[in-house]
Amino acid sequence: MTTDPMEILLAQLFSGPSEVQRFLGDRQTYAKNCGLTGAQIAEILKIDATSLQFAAKSFERKRKSRTE
Repeated sequence: MTTDPMEILLAQLFSGPSEVQRFLGDRQTYAKNCGLTGAQIAEILKIDATSLQFAAKSFERKRKSRTE
């Protein structure tokens, strides 16, 4: 099991679009609460919102197709 805060944050974000919306509501606080370093926070703040939303929806569709 990973304990890298960046990997944990990304896993949370890709758990679903609702988590992405929480992140986008306050990126800096969300990242700090995940335990990211200042440098990691700077990197995560560069993520394009549209691309992030697209990826989360894509992962959600993929998960749903596996359960059908």
